[in-house]
Amino acid sequence: MEKRKHRRLFVRNMQIDVSDGIGCCTGIVRDISRVGLCLADMAKRFGKNMDTYTVVATNENRRFKFRVRPRWEQVGPVSKRMGVEIPDPPSQWTEFVL
Repeated sequence: MEKRKHRRLFVRNMQIDVSDGIGCCTGIVRDISRVGLCLADMAKRFGKNMDTYTVVATNENRRFKFRVRPRWEQVGPVSKRMGVEIPDPPSQWTEFVL
């Protein structure tokens, strides 16, 4: 049963650059909502035990930069998928999602 408050939208061609303040990693965005992202194809070792990340999401000619908090992660053999929350989404992001 789905317990999400906000509807998820699947996206294509959205790249992600993530920094934990020490290193950075690239990946892709699988789905989005007004207050969250599902990040995929991230380096397996990236961001262990971190509370916040800085994210830059790029889709065609649009760029969005925000701070996120990790909510869950699934580690695979060579990469991981991660769900993150956007505590203070910028208005441009909200408009894009709607």
